[in-house]
Amino acid sequence: MDRLVAFGCSYTYGHGLPDCIMAKGRAGKKPSKFAWPHLLAKKLDKELYNAGVPGASNKLIMDTVINFPFKPTDTVVILWTYLSRHCILSHKKLEPGSKLDNEVSVLPNGNLHTFIGTYDPRSLMSARYYRLLHNEEDQLIMTNHYISYVRLYLEKHNIPNLQTTIKKLDHPLIYDNNWNDLTENYPLTPDNHLGIEAQEELANRIHKRMTEG
Repeated sequence: MDRLVAFGCSYTYGHGLPDCIMAKGRAGKKPSKFAWPHLLAKKLDKELYNAGVPGASNKLIMDTVINFPFKPTDTVVILWTYLSRHCILSHKKLEPGSKLDNEVSVLPNGNLHTFIGTYDPRSLMSARYYRLLHNEEDQLIMTNHYISYVRLYLEKHNIPNLQTTIKKLDHPLIYDNNWNDLTENYPLTPDNHLGIEAQEELANRIHKRMTEG
């Protein structure tokens, strides 16, 4: 069966939905069946691989796409995330018996990843990054580069794809899903992620774009 492969952050993974929430607000161990990728895959009659990573930055999403083991019949949809997020990439694996440093996590593919989310004064790394390095215009420019590079990479491998985002971007490859409408006019989860109705509507909008243009 042909696959739909979805990339993004917690909005793609389905964090906060009834089947994807754990103690202390953490995401569930598996992506939600209420999230837009699962709903879209059913509409397209495709098998689903949800490669969303809660807390992902656009830099991580780009790296995940270009290192993913695609099949020739895959179709890709990417939901890019907040510009404010950053990370330190690594393709190294956790050594047996080793302990993770603070803010370092293991991704689903086994790679180590240092997460720098929105500004958190409790985190020394976050505080230093936002004080010394972060620049919104730089993040916007780099995200536009990620979008263009990913499209070239996927087209080179003959993989149909659609790219959309949670932030309105003036980029010719981005489908505008009217994100503000989804967050303002549909119920959110208790932790302020998209609720079931908003996820359904997002799946409908993406499906319409893919099938009707």
